[in-house]
Amino acid sequence: MKTKPMKAVFLAGMALALLSCITVNIYFPEGEVKKTAEDIVNDVRGGEKEKKDEVKTTASSAAFSLLPSLYAQQETEVSSPRIRAIKESIKARFAQLVPHFDAGRLGEGNNGYLQSLKEEGLSLQERSVFRKLLGDENNDRKALYGEVAKALNVDAKDLDRVGKIFADQWIGKARSGWMIQKADGSWTKKP
Repeated sequence: MKTKPMKAVFLAGMALALLSCITVNIYFPEGEVKKTAEDIVNDVRGGEKEKKDEVKTTASSAAFSLLPSLYAQQETEVSSPRIRAIKESIKARFAQLVPHFDAGRLGEGNNGYLQSLKEEGLSLQERSVFRKLLGDENNDRKALYGEVAKALNVDAKDLDRVGKIFADQWIGKARSGWMIQKADGSWTKKP
């Protein structure tokens, strides 16, 4: 007679143990971060060709924008006044960074940040300007990644992951001959 209550207690204990082992998996919106990174980097680094292609694409897809599913996809762009301001700051600084990329002084790191590779050939004043540019760019990138993460409800612990997704885009848009960091941490010139 005592075996039925013991069996019920045992089964209840096992059910409780199983339920307590369930972990909550927090969703990381990798696709959305990648799309946002691609849009932002294309806007900052994209040339006239990409802008012309974008105009053609927009014009040719205008007829399809009435379809609800496509319209909803167009509305998923991540933006805020802060993101736009940071993006414009990065865009305005880009022309000043190009000579340093061309000279091999700067490299696109695999973590989403620029890295100083050498300062030879720069005067003290030029080094100061170079270091300020580098610092300002990396500060803006850090703020950008934080704002994108906030807009997509990404946990702060995943900010490095956001940076790495952006790194793929920065490296992809780097010009031939610019220094890029491989996944193993080594540096190479982009072909």
